[in-house]
Amino acid sequence: MADRAERFAGSLPAPSLILDAGCGPGRDLARLRTYGHVVRGVDLNPVFVAMANAHAPTSVGDLREVGRRFPAGTFDGIWASASLVHLDTADAVDVLGQFAELLRPGGRMYVCLKASGSTGWLDEPDGRRWYTVWDPDEFAAAVADAGFAVDGVDRGPYVEVWATRKWGMSGAW
Repeated sequence: MADRAERFAGSLPAPSLILDAGCGPGRDLARLRTYGHVVRGVDLNPVFVAMANAHAPTSVGDLREVGRRFPAGTFDGIWASASLVHLDTADAVDVLGQFAELLRPGGRMYVCLKASGSTGWLDEPDGRRWYTVWDPDEFAAAVADAGFAVDGVDRGPYVEVWATRKWGMSGAW
């Protein structure tokens, strides 16, 4: 994941304002900051938020409402590593649209989620979590439909989409 953070950070001029959407305990906040960026985090888990605040300002928040937390056009980049996987398909599509609104035109987004396994609840050592498994082509299409130009799709057990917010929400550059 460190190489992906470096690749994403390098796609933006420093310093850029980046939102780590679903930042967990802040590992990627710290990584993105080392490349000269200003980072902010949001996560649903208050324990993770407390940990992430050691790396950058982070607040408790539900990604399904992230568009109400910040003004439109606030961010130069959005990093969403393994966070949308915990939303059902409809909510993930809605959040992608909110991400497009939060990014400045030409802003970059990285998002990855599961592309293998089964959709449903999974009992893990630290709790029960929902996972939605996406077909890579369907997810890339959802990103494009949300107002992004898809710059690249990496496939594997995870689908990773690299995208740029279009200049006009109508699709015009």
